[in-house]
Amino acid sequence: MMQRLQVLNGFAIKVMAMVFMTMDHLGIFLMMYATNDIMSTVGYVFRCIGRLAFPLFVLLLVEGIRHSKNVPMYVIRIAIFAFTIMIAEVLIYYLIDTSIGGVESPIIDLAVCATALMLLHRKDKFSFLAIIPIAFVLLATGISIFEEVKQVSVIWFPFYIRPSYSLFALLLSIGFYYSYDIVLHKFKNSGIPEEDIKQTSYYRTMVNISQIATLVTVNIFIYVMSVISVNGKEIFDLYNAAVQTWSIAALVFLAMYNGKRGYNAKWFKYGCYLYFPVHIVVIFLIFQLL
Repeated sequence: MMQRLQVLNGFAIKVMAMVFMTMDHLGIFLMMYATNDIMSTVGYVFRCIGRLAFPLFVLLLVEGIRHSKNVPMYVIRIAIFAFTIMIAEVLIYYLIDTSIGGVESPIIDLAVCATALMLLHRKDKFSFLAIIPIAFVLLATGISIFEEVKQVSVIWFPFYIRPSYSLFALLLSIGFYYSYDIVLHKFKNSGIPEEDIKQTSYYRTMVNISQIATLVTVNIFIYVMSVISVNGKEIFDLYNAAVQTWSIAALVFLAMYNGKRGYNAKWFKYGCYLYFPVHIVVIFLIFQLL
């Protein structure tokens, strides 16, 4: 049944991820500039729908690590992009308007997770270095919890180097990445060549199911975290679970993914990087004009 649903390639997934991301950012601005309950409600709904974007970006990231001909260069592109966005955020926040920005960036998540996966992907003596980006994520998560408990701000760990999804992103990335190995392990003693297995729709279906299981499990985890309270205060709701758990709906698109790249012209590939800052600027200018 699921095999017949696999009609989305990488191009389609990327387009939908960008659409959901745009809705998320529209939701943020609608809630920021809300003059009535309707605007606020629409903004909240847009934010919930926008939560579907990040799991799809993680899927694309994992596919890039798994299939790129030059994995280090792929990760370097993401790192350069993240660094560029970080510099822009710093300049805008400190030199133009502190009411703009000042929040963690999901691009940092993608760069950190890409680095960890690249090192794990090597499967050699350098793979242990993946502990560095993993430790960075754990540090960011620990600091966020500390700040919630103590009601303080850790100034030596500024917003522009913090991952937005931190532990959520790391668990999702590692789970998605190892879904492929888990499925292949089932065929370990089958005698069928690995490359032949990867070409079957059954293989893709099982990978999709494994990734869906990861998405559901991670969402349950952050929901359980969100209901833990200390002295009546929910200090572990680091990801606003009431909104973030809507990301579980991305399982529909994970189930429909067929593992094929699809359209991938250079202008589109690099245009996707450019789209992130441009669409935010456009949305901001529209709301300023209105």
